[in-house]
Amino acid sequence: MSLTRRVAFSGLCLLAAFGTATTHAETNNADIPRLESTSCATQALTDLNANCYTFYGEENWDNPNGNTIELPVGVIPSESSTSANSAKDTNDNKPVIFFPGGPGHSILGSTDYLEQLRKDIGNRALVVFDPRGFNHAKPVLECSDYASVSPYHNIVHTPALTASLDPMKRMKYITDEVAACYQKLEDEGIEVAQYTESATSRDLNEIRNLLDYDAVNIYGASTGSGTALSYLRYYPDSVKSAILGWPWYTALRNRAPLDEFYTLKGKFTDVLSMCVEDSEACREQIPAWFLAIDRTRRALDDKPYTTEVSTASGKDKTLYFDGAAFLDTLYLMLPQDYAILPKIVSQVPEGNYSTLHDFFLIDQYQSETEASGYAMGAFLAQACNDMGTNRPTPQDSMAAVQREPAIIGFEPIWLCAWWGGDGDVPPEHSDPVESETPALAIHGQMDPCCGTRWSEKLSKTMPNIQAIELQGLGHNPVAECRSTVVDAFLNDPSAEIDKSCRTEVALDDWELE
Repeated sequence: MSLTRRVAFSGLCLLAAFGTATTHAETNNADIPRLESTSCATQALTDLNANCYTFYGEENWDNPNGNTIELPVGVIPSESSTSANSAKDTNDNKPVIFFPGGPGHSILGSTDYLEQLRKDIGNRALVVFDPRGFNHAKPVLECSDYASVSPYHNIVHTPALTASLDPMKRMKYITDEVAACYQKLEDEGIEVAQYTESATSRDLNEIRNLLDYDAVNIYGASTGSGTALSYLRYYPDSVKSAILGWPWYTALRNRAPLDEFYTLKGKFTDVLSMCVEDSEACREQIPAWFLAIDRTRRALDDKPYTTEVSTASGKDKTLYFDGAAFLDTLYLMLPQDYAILPKIVSQVPEGNYSTLHDFFLIDQYQSETEASGYAMGAFLAQACNDMGTNRPTPQDSMAAVQREPAIIGFEPIWLCAWWGGDGDVPPEHSDPVESETPALAIHGQMDPCCGTRWSEKLSKTMPNIQAIELQGLGHNPVAECRSTVVDAFLNDPSAEIDKSCRTEVALDDWELE
């Protein structure tokens, strides 16, 4: 059936599709799934000449509950054409469907982000959408109060890191808001368990069918790579190739928090090992570089770095930075701070805290913060729901934080103990994906979250995966090399990629005494 016949044109749906209310739309469920042509959800999509639609689907595909979801979809034509038919998949020029990450972070309003994706994929149509629960979807899963305490979004000044020297007190700032978010969404009539990668995969497959694509290339970013893998798991015949950008896969992120923490911590020592290998002066400055991270942490536990800041009301407030705050900040800021790390670990154990004002971003302190572009309820829903029965109990998480306080600022899995229920996911949802589909994994060298260990793990069950690590870059690495490699891979997914450009971004000079 042609695209024109599959898509119902109705300009009257704009207000229903993109209003700000979180209640579910009233629609005729007999017409679901369907796709309607609408005005674009954002100016960025309009500026890029996207053909825009609203997708209507079931909130619960297996047991419809009367609730529907509405997702904005944009088809950005290839550069060689601006017609709707350019989105059609002809010969080997399959469209690329992009899965945003976060989870919960909409990219539909970011012209720069969208243009970078277009540059990556070359002369191909790009399909973008907000998954269920995201900012431009309906219902949107909003929990704005969580943004003010989230250690994953509020960078280093969140109460989870700075409000006290007692990690259990810091922990409570987060857990109360996680529990409140779940209750808020339930009170809005949302079936929270349905906001998962597997449900988004079903949504996307319906959209693919309605756009009349027989097969597509898929491109994920961060947790969006996990969603892309879920799509590959459940709809393997619909995927020609997969690009896994700076990936955060469900099968790995659902491990016990302590396991993940120690893996991430090793990245910091790896950076110091680069310094001593590159520079004799660095080796002389930190001869015990294997121990340097732990020594710095102990120094800050023994004597925390404290500073006074002003709140919006003009009152003074004390921020406390202990050893856990040091590790958490380094985790978030490693791509910006790796060159100064040797200086920090040599000075702080000696009682010299002169680097810490800048390291902890004191001059950027804001007493009221928000997570721009995020639907915070969607962040929590997907992060926690996708764990299924692997979700920890409060006793699990409290024991982990008592053993390792820095867990508070790392991956959000531990906080899912206070999420109100398990997600509705298939039993195999967290199993490794087995597939012969060609795949390309892109990593930043200074990304402690999502380095090459992810693709190494995946290669055991996906033998046709290739990986490239871009020197000196972090999460969401942007470089000419990235676009060159992605375009070449899409041209011939079975060919060995040329990694020679991976060092095009020079490493920063190490900052020593």
